[in-house]
This record gives sequence, C-alpha cells and structure tokens, in this order.
Amino acid sequence: MKMNKTEFIKVLSERLNVDEDYARKINDILEDNFFIGKKNKTKLVNDLIIRLSISEDKANEMYESIISIIGTEIKEKIKHPFRSKD
Repeated sequence: MKMNKTEFIKVLSERLNVDEDYARKINDILEDNFFIGKKNKTKLVNDLIIRLSISEDKANEMYESIISIIGTEIKEKIKHPFRSKD
C-alpha cells in the first residue's frame, strides 16, 4: 500500500499508541514545520510541547517515531523506485 497522508496517520497512531484524531493533530504540527536538521528538530519538538501540552521527553519520542516512519518510507522508495505498493 502506498504511504499517503491517511496511511501515515494510521501508522503514526499505531506506533505512538494514540487515537487517529490525536495522530492528525501531530500530523498538522508536522506539516507546519520542516523536520530535517537540528534547528528544525528543536523547533518541531517545542511546537509539539506547546500545542499538545506534553513533556519534552514525550515530544522527543514522538519526533523519533515520526523520523523512523518517514525514513523507512524513503529507504523503501530508494531501494525500489519503480515498484508499486498498491
């Protein structure tokens, strides 16, 4: 299956053990920020803390999960650029 926004939210929900509405809020925050780079990581983590009212540790865990999901998808696309996931 191709990773689109809906599928990303579903995977994020499962990985973080949260409901899909909460995962959508996380996705909205992610869409508002560029997430690659140390400065951007700090900004994204701070935004997660403020907008979701969570601890810094929890925000860092979320960030690592987000990067893991995205990294896996990018790696699969590089390894198999012409394979359809449908």
